[in-house]
Amino acid sequence: MSNFKIRDFTFYSFVILIIGLLLSTVIVFYFLHKVESLNEKLTNLSNSKNSFLELKMNTENLLSTLNLEDKKILWIKSIEEFDEQITTLTLEQKNRIDRLWYISKREITKIDKILENDILKPHNLHKRSILALQGELFVKDSNSELYKTILSLSRKIEFLLQYEDFIFNEFKKMDKIDKITINRQIENTKIYSIFSSTIILLIVILTILIMNRKITEIEKQLMKSQSNLSKKIHEVQEGKLLLNNIIDSIPIAIFWKDTDFKYLGANKYFLNLAGYQVQEQILGKTDFKLPWNTKDIIKYRKDDKSVIETGNHVLHKEETLVSKSEEKLEVITSKVPLINTKGQIIGVLGIFMDVTEIKRINEELDRKNKMIEQQSKMAAMGEMIENIAHQWRQPLSVISSSASGIKVKKEFEILDDEFLDEAIVRITDSVNHMNQTIEDFRNYFKPDKKLTDFDIEECIEKVLFLTQSKIKNRDITIIKNLQKINIHGLKNEFIQVLINIINNSIDALEDKEQLDRYIFFNTKIDEDNSMLVLEITDNADGIPENIINKIFNPYFTTKSDKNGTGIGLYMSKEMITKHMNGTLLAKNVEYSYNKLKFKGAKFIISIPIK
Repeated sequence: MSNFKIRDFTFYSFVILIIGLLLSTVIVFYFLHKVESLNEKLTNLSNSKNSFLELKMNTENLLSTLNLEDKKILWIKSIEEFDEQITTLTLEQKNRIDRLWYISKREITKIDKILENDILKPHNLHKRSILALQGELFVKDSNSELYKTILSLSRKIEFLLQYEDFIFNEFKKMDKIDKITINRQIENTKIYSIFSSTIILLIVILTILIMNRKITEIEKQLMKSQSNLSKKIHEVQEGKLLLNNIIDSIPIAIFWKDTDFKYLGANKYFLNLAGYQVQEQILGKTDFKLPWNTKDIIKYRKDDKSVIETGNHVLHKEETLVSKSEEKLEVITSKVPLINTKGQIIGVLGIFMDVTEIKRINEELDRKNKMIEQQSKMAAMGEMIENIAHQWRQPLSVISSSASGIKVKKEFEILDDEFLDEAIVRITDSVNHMNQTIEDFRNYFKPDKKLTDFDIEECIEKVLFLTQSKIKNRDITIIKNLQKINIHGLKNEFIQVLINIINNSIDALEDKEQLDRYIFFNTKIDEDNSMLVLEITDNADGIPENIINKIFNPYFTTKSDKNGTGIGLYMSKEMITKHMNGTLLAKNVEYSYNKLKFKGAKFIISIPIK
């Protein structure tokens, strides 16, 4: 690039120099031509003056010559030559001469006529001058016609000579003025020529210097740009190396193929699975040259073809892959079109992640979750048995007292039909109540996983019925603000969630020595009319801040003295989030009720209505 600039500079400098010299030559030639034209004017003026002097001399000779006829011929010829010569003068010069020459020519015509008609032909004056003849006639006969003619001719010639003197003086004036003017113009022309040539040469030299300076600056910039370019190339190379290192360091397989399904490249993770050491070993190969299973390769090829032909993505597809070491792997594959800078699809870019271990861990986690869920059910069953015991205590007492009354009255033979009927009704009602309790608890423990529509208010009433004995025994007041709203989900699991939350509130309130114990239920629809929000709030002073973020962790409990398992709230959140696509949150709140201020825990359940 630098040599190219220097070569251009030499060429352009030479061209500019040639153009400058040509311009100088043209200007010099132009001014020389102008000087030549001015010299020609001087020459024409001088020739006209000389021609006129010859004419004037011939005019004077007319008076003194002895050979009048020959002199007349010369005189006429000199007149014609002068007429021709003055045509070479400039218009201004010619106009100045013509003013006087016009009068002279008029006199010349008269003189020529007299000479031809009155002198030469009648008297054959070939050997005497006009002045000599005039003197002779003056002596002999001054009154003769010939004398008068000669005298008139002499006067006309003298008059003509006077005008010719005027013309000659005009010539001298013009000669003097024009010489000065023309010489000045010639000098100016020379000066202008030299000045113009000098200016052009200076401009040429200045232009060359400017070009030289500009080219020097450009070459400096070019050298700087080349240096920067070298740095950029080095940075790009380092960036490419870094990118390759990053790609090779990623713990997932990355590969890219052309439209013929031949490999263009891959990272080390992929190469290791395929049994290769370096990228060059895989270039140009297809999947059939790799250790994959043939059935799997057909599936891979089908996805590759779909991506290349349609431009669509294949994302998060679960597949199997057999590595070079014959290890069967579970992988999740994603493939996208490989696009060049022109936006054309030139192949397919793919990645896959080995999820074999993740799947194993998930299976283990599912097993543990099922175990936790079973433990949760067993814990819930224990609490339900306690609730059943509380629920049955009252009807069993009624049955016992009624049976005892019948027995005593019968022993004393005072049993009447009315008392017996009343006792039987009381016993029957108590048994029915106990049967209903058993039915409610049996429905609660049904392993039903079918999603159904159910009324949220009905579920809350069912939960309050199942836990009413614990609520009454602890003097807890239930405050409800409910709307009749249907939601879609697992009804029994939702009831279990509510029981877990209420039991936690009951236990927390039991630990507080306070007269007023409340649990508030509030339902509402969110602003988008898409979610049911159920808020359950107690006034048990809230959850300690150091554990509030842990209460949904599995096996976290503060009830070691009460045989708490720590899985109730964990399973509750799992049921709401995974089985019903909702959320379960807990926070501490301060609020007022009946003009009294309270502090407690608020559990917020949000579930999609549809």
